[in-house]
Amino acid sequence: MAVKTKLARSLALAFGATALTLGMSSTVLAQSNTTGNVYGAVESPAGATVVVENLDTKLRRTVSVDGSGRFLATSLPPGRYSVQLVRNGSVVERREVEVLIGQGAEAVFATQQVQVVGRRRAIDVTNTNNGAIFTASQLEKLPIARNVESIILIAPNTTQGDSRYPNGANSFGGGAVSENSYYVNGFPVTNPLTQLGYMELPYGAIGQAQILTGGFGAEFGRSVGGVANITTKSGTNRWEVGGIVQWDPKNLSASQDDIYYPVLGASNTAATDGTLYRRRSTNETDRKLVGVNVGGPLIQDKLFFFGSLEQSRTDFSGTNAITGLRTSTSAAGRGWEESETDTTRYLVKLDWNINDNHRLEYTGFGDTSKKDKYLSGYNYATGARNGVIGASEHYKNFSGETPVGGIVNIAKYTGNITDNLTVLALYGKSTTKHENTYGTYPGVNPNVYQVSSTPAARVPGLSYPNPNPVSGNVPVTGGRDTVESARLDIEYRLGNHTLRAGIDENRLSSEDAGVFRAGGGLWTYSRSAQSPTTPIPLQNVVVAPASGGGYGLQGYYVTETKFTSITDAYSDQSAQYLEDRWQVTKDLLLTVGVRNEQFENRNGDKQKFMDIKDQIAPRFAASWDVNGDSSLKVFGTAGRYFVQVPTNISVRGASRSLFTTQSFTYTGVDPTTGAPQGLVPLAPAPFSTNNEYFQFKHPSTVAATSLEPTYQDEITLGFERALSRDMTFGARATYRTLRSTIDDMCDDRPFKAWLARNPSVNTSKWTGFGCAAFNPGEDNTFLVDFANTGTNLTEVKLSKADLGFDDAKRTYKAIDLFLEHPFRNGWYGRVNYTWSKNEGNTEGQTQSDIGQLDVSHTISWDKPELMRGKYGPLPNDRRHQLKAFGFYQVTPEWMVGGNLLAQSGRPKNCLGADPSVPAAHSYGSYYATCFGRPAPRGSEGRLPWTTRLDVNLAYMPAFLPGLTAKVDVFNVANRQTVQSVSEMLNNGSTQTLLDSYGRVLSTQTPRYARFTVEYNHKF
Repeated sequence: MAVKTKLARSLALAFGATALTLGMSSTVLAQSNTTGNVYGAVESPAGATVVVENLDTKLRRTVSVDGSGRFLATSLPPGRYSVQLVRNGSVVERREVEVLIGQGAEAVFATQQVQVVGRRRAIDVTNTNNGAIFTASQLEKLPIARNVESIILIAPNTTQGDSRYPNGANSFGGGAVSENSYYVNGFPVTNPLTQLGYMELPYGAIGQAQILTGGFGAEFGRSVGGVANITTKSGTNRWEVGGIVQWDPKNLSASQDDIYYPVLGASNTAATDGTLYRRRSTNETDRKLVGVNVGGPLIQDKLFFFGSLEQSRTDFSGTNAITGLRTSTSAAGRGWEESETDTTRYLVKLDWNINDNHRLEYTGFGDTSKKDKYLSGYNYATGARNGVIGASEHYKNFSGETPVGGIVNIAKYTGNITDNLTVLALYGKSTTKHENTYGTYPGVNPNVYQVSSTPAARVPGLSYPNPNPVSGNVPVTGGRDTVESARLDIEYRLGNHTLRAGIDENRLSSEDAGVFRAGGGLWTYSRSAQSPTTPIPLQNVVVAPASGGGYGLQGYYVTETKFTSITDAYSDQSAQYLEDRWQVTKDLLLTVGVRNEQFENRNGDKQKFMDIKDQIAPRFAASWDVNGDSSLKVFGTAGRYFVQVPTNISVRGASRSLFTTQSFTYTGVDPTTGAPQGLVPLAPAPFSTNNEYFQFKHPSTVAATSLEPTYQDEITLGFERALSRDMTFGARATYRTLRSTIDDMCDDRPFKAWLARNPSVNTSKWTGFGCAAFNPGEDNTFLVDFANTGTNLTEVKLSKADLGFDDAKRTYKAIDLFLEHPFRNGWYGRVNYTWSKNEGNTEGQTQSDIGQLDVSHTISWDKPELMRGKYGPLPNDRRHQLKAFGFYQVTPEWMVGGNLLAQSGRPKNCLGADPSVPAAHSYGSYYATCFGRPAPRGSEGRLPWTTRLDVNLAYMPAFLPGLTAKVDVFNVANRQTVQSVSEMLNNGSTQTLLDSYGRVLSTQTPRYARFTVEYNHKF
């Protein structure tokens, strides 16, 4: 391919030029995702050596000083270090520095007299990453929630994902919420099934958090969004114990705003316009957390232990989000929810310094959440609760109800084989088990069809009960996700070059993945907004409801939906990288790297259906220390980044699946089950738009054979300047553009047109085209089993014009400005402002417009008509963002902190039915058509600005060192700004308005307070 040929040539030139310079002398440093470096210069290098010693564990590294006075100690665990200049066996000067993950700490020795200089924070002129690093000390002082998501969201270029995605699903640098990577101590903890969410540590076990939003080197991959890289705390030479108690009392939380139906002014929405949809003002949430930690030396200077345990409980009482709606027929029996969510997180960390050059680490942690939900009756008219439990639900590590969770074990070795050769090896495994069970009570049956009916869709005088307590699609209980990961990194210093190489392998499996329609199916009651004798599009036909008789004579009808996709799914991922960091001069550092990734996906029968190799990702970075004193840095990066598809694509795209609908008229409704009676079909048979009839899918036919991976190119340019010893200012410009994406298309028309051009092909046994993964906007080649033999496959080459899709487009442009004051003179503060523009016709692997969870096989590209007019600002676009946070030591005993967010609103869309689309190919209300007019992205304006201020006050009494009492107040002004709304206009393919169009889906969390008492004691 032309693109790959150009890449190969450019890489050859880049590495060839680098190889010509391997004889020059200087020192450069390489970065790691779990370690950092100490570098610097000595004014008179003759006879000097440098000793770098960890102040907490006494781990020592002795490094030489080269002829130009430069020195470097690499692969150091994060922490506080003493850097000692030694001459003739005596220490003549010391510096104290803090090593952060993925960064370098500079120590400069300019005199020969004995002195000790405390820590100072200069600009790291070796770092070109976009993002931020937060230490445990900073996180303890800031008023933020105790989870990784809250850390991510205070970093620049990050936004919170759609409320319908699991907690922790956030957008980095304009990417989709599934396009990120998450690591703990170098091990990938991303949810393998959907890439939405991740496993978490006890918050008190986080040592450092590195949030990368771009510009990262060849070591990192599998992300076109960003990286959240967490390292844990470790034991030291002093035993330390601590405990924490937190309480978010419900009595100090503001009431949630109620949600109302929008006023649409249509005849069929008159009964609901402007009326109450869900009462939330009576909802109450009470949270409690307790935690303990202990750490210290099992063998002084050699073997260290750190352990942490946190348990939290969240009690919720209020209206249920599904059955607790004012218009729900189930509210009287199951409208009120009482739930208990218990989360247990633990960490065990062992560090063995075999000697100063060899180190072993073990990390074991668990993240388990259980939720028990009990539903009882609620009367909207009186606000009374009957207290009689009508249904119960139990979940464990169940996405959407609890965090994803899991258990992880990691072993890591670091060896300094020689002064110039370092080896790092890691192996780990994670396992996540899922549970979801439902209790049976009188009038409740989770084994019958679900029933959905809006007030406008109900025949007067009939009852429409919904005895199934579960809504939507659910997994089977007992599902399991497993990840095995191994990696090897080698670093070698040669003259003024630091060469790094590495490989990694990930093995992912998801057992009993997929979902099925709870109860086996769904009855959806509807009424045509037109005359009952007027034909309307239903499934693959256009028919008048009156033609079926019964209540169809009044325009009423019902649609049966069946869906299941339960199967196993597997994926293998591998990568290799090379990187050369070249210190061209003492002030100019160039980094040239290349990463090659591969991944394959297998279906439930372990048959390979997707195998993508040669994902060549060049990376380049340059950093210029303009003044030679770390006071002004100018830097830039350029690179290509790839992301794999999750195991979830195997579930529906490559394995057996059933998804059919069929509409009927009816003459009555069963008063117990809510099922229709006297059915007369309006459509002749169940119909599947995507040809999903639970048939076998040949693995060679479910993905284009010409498939290329999802990737994007990025370039950044910026500077940082030390305005003074206490203030740093910086600016950065970023440009990202998506070059290719993978999704599925489900349009049989190009194949039928190809058959018309090739009439000799025998199609007598062809069951039709369903869906296949492809590259939108490109030529694609498919294999099709026209003969239905399973072996005699026909190659079908379809051009971009044949397929009818526009190019996939997504760009992200941003300008970041920041001002930072280090913790000095009693205060720390940082202000970030970001102007950004995230636009295109595809969000990426996800579809936030409708909150679709089918990652990499969304509805977006199923048929060309769905993408007409879809260009514009994307769901994660926030044109303006201001993030400011910090803390101030008022006195030795009192400290205050603050965290401010101000950002512009999310773009609003209108998705309606398109009457020009033939009924057999219609997808209902998913088109960029609104009230008969084109409605490109963002045409409905934007949601309001979001502004939130969080503050805290901490008391650290002098009479008991180690004790901290703190109160945090989140969302002080209690601004409950709308975060997302329903954007679907019509009921299916009809022109009937949905009463939910424009209804609020989520708002900011109301004001609440948190009390914390924490005690830590060192022996």
